[in-house]
Amino acid sequence: MPWRLKNALTTTLPPVARSFAWTFRSREHYNYSYDLQPFNLEYLAAFVAVITGVPRKVARNYIGEIENDSALKNHVVRLNLSHRERFVADAEARFGRRMGWYALIRAQKPRLVVETGVDKGLGSCAIAAALLRNSAEGSPGRLLALDINPEAGYLLIKPYNDVGQMVYGDSLASIASMKDEVDFFIHDSDHSAEHEANELRAVESKLSSRALVLSDNADCTDELLKFADRNGRRFLFFAEEPLNHWWTGDGIGVAFR
Repeated sequence: MPWRLKNALTTTLPPVARSFAWTFRSREHYNYSYDLQPFNLEYLAAFVAVITGVPRKVARNYIGEIENDSALKNHVVRLNLSHRERFVADAEARFGRRMGWYALIRAQKPRLVVETGVDKGLGSCAIAAALLRNSAEGSPGRLLALDINPEAGYLLIKPYNDVGQMVYGDSLASIASMKDEVDFFIHDSDHSAEHEANELRAVESKLSSRALVLSDNADCTDELLKFADRNGRRFLFFAEEPLNHWWTGDGIGVAFR
């Protein structure tokens, strides 16, 4: 029994210790941000490579771009320090799984990205940074970032709103009004299974033949997996391994052809 308890505590106590440190160090109340374990970044590159068909080394280089994007990081830090949300935002730019969004967009070169659920706009800026690089390479694209909260998206300003636009209102109504084909869709709004399923049904007829469909909720529901089965798509899930954080991580679900 003591041996089993020792083994159990070896696994369970470190996150508890990190949670105490985080309580005094961080200002975040939800939607936690963190870096990823080094090996987890390599797995993320492999994940992107399988989905998009680019070599793993290319996918890893795309992740390296956002890891080393000082302009993007300075943008996030500056606004998090000056905005009224500074009391619930850390003065650091930690993108976690959003680096996977960035790399997928860099590899796929979508013309239209739709993101539902924006919060501060950290993910939106990562998406826009990828689109700006794609545009500089001759593959322009744009982002529609949907949120029901009119205060959301304060990070999505110059230069990132050159390719990204906030759309306020109900996501289902916003999706229904879209005329252009969607090449890249991310569900990250209301995380109930019902709402996720409703968004996936709403966007289904809007997708281009090469579209990637992502869910930030795939660690909690199987709605994207069911969507993939219904549409003859393949499905993969990437699980985050946060670096030096008590949170166990979320992930990226992708339905793709």
